[in-house]
Amino acid sequence: LVFFGLSNQLVVSFKEENTVAFKHLFLKGYSGTDEDDYSCSIYTQQDAYDSIFYVINQYRNLKNISLGTLGYEHEESGLKICKQQYKRGTMLPSNDTLNIDVSTET
Repeated sequence: LVFFGLSNQLVVSFKEENTVAFKHLFLKGYSGTDEDDYSCSIYTQQDAYDSIFYVINQYRNLKNISLGTLGYEHEESGLKICKQQYKRGTMLPSNDTLNIDVSTET
């Protein structure tokens, strides 16, 4: 039972330490303090794009910036971004109703 408890504690510590490391590596402006498990506010399209491009650039430089064994095997098998959205949608501000074409495009 003691051996199981120690082994389980090592797994939990590994997960927590890696989560903190990934937050520092991939979250733009991460300060290291988690008030509510790090909530990030994005207010504009440009903020969203900046955050996404930051993650992509950090991922591409992972071998050069990380101290550990973080990286990816082959240059060809890197990060892939996929965006899926509804084809059309309109909002009527007068009564806050949405009219969305449910067909999607990727």
